[in-house]
Amino acid sequence: MASTTTKTLIAKAKRANPALVKDAVQRRVRIGLARRGILITRIDEEGRRHFEVGHDSDVPLPPGAEAELRADNPRLSELRAAYDQLDYPSAVPSQWSDDFLAKNLSLAWFRGDNAYVWQLRLFTGEAKTRNFVAMTDIESRDRLGLFDKVTEDGLFGAFTFSFGDRVVSRDLLDSINEINYLDEHMGLSSIKDAKILDIGAGYGRLAHRIDEGLDNVAVYDCTDGVPISTFLCEYYTRFRGLSDAVRVVPLSEIDTLHDSYDLVVNVHSFSEQTLASITWWFEQIGKRDIEYVLIVPNTQGVLLSTEADGSRLDFMPVVLGAGYEQVDHRQIYSTQEMCDMVGLHDEFYLFKKKR
Repeated sequence: MASTTTKTLIAKAKRANPALVKDAVQRRVRIGLARRGILITRIDEEGRRHFEVGHDSDVPLPPGAEAELRADNPRLSELRAAYDQLDYPSAVPSQWSDDFLAKNLSLAWFRGDNAYVWQLRLFTGEAKTRNFVAMTDIESRDRLGLFDKVTEDGLFGAFTFSFGDRVVSRDLLDSINEINYLDEHMGLSSIKDAKILDIGAGYGRLAHRIDEGLDNVAVYDCTDGVPISTFLCEYYTRFRGLSDAVRVVPLSEIDTLHDSYDLVVNVHSFSEQTLASITWWFEQIGKRDIEYVLIVPNTQGVLLSTEADGSRLDFMPVVLGAGYEQVDHRQIYSTQEMCDMVGLHDEFYLFKKKR
């Protein structure tokens, strides 16, 4: 039988304003959870967009894009068939399966919030504010003046944010940050006829920005173990009219890579491969004279693979075993507080070949 106190509370609740009772209960729940370190907050309209749409269609697709960027495109079929014939570990996906791509990529809107570049899904709200904070931090370290050289047009579904006359996206901000980092720590812009190999190049994001922002790069080779990425990279680099320095190298033509490069970049790619695949890639790197390797993983404080069974393995020994030493490791923003404000805690790992 309920106690007298409980009966009294029930009676009062029945007589009370239902809305007030609801608010009181919700407030008590929020306070109780907050004391346990759990914060409940309402998603704002910017955050809600992630749950409703995976791309921004305010900027229409360019003529012919929808017709070409189709799953039944003959070139994509050709690449898939060629990759299927390969016995390389890098041709066997652990994360980028057909099911994963079906859920995480709209082919014609490949610069949206998807498997290539997470955008709104990083934030439960205040996306514009967070991008402004990121822009301000990156701009304060823009030693190359890239904000005056590269632009964002929002094509192919990229979510953009306008601050005065400046339009930014995560594609643009990440790229400017990465290029400036490389310039500061390995003097990228001062290397005459620089040669870069981008492993896991995706749709060609960084290739586009480096070709747009630097004038000293003689070779920028894009390669990827996922055929749909190679297909999109071919399309995007062609659409952007990039210089002859930029070349897309299908995995089936890996033997056409150069014998030497100044730099290998791998941004959010090794973390989505198996240890066998990463080991295979470092065997390819080891066959060539390559001075620096930049890795931006999906994890913090450790380099982990993604195995077919979902387990994660440390691949730092693979990097060091290939004859490289770590020369720098830091967060992509200037301070921990800045990372917290932006809500992004990615890290740079820079390695140099032992001589």
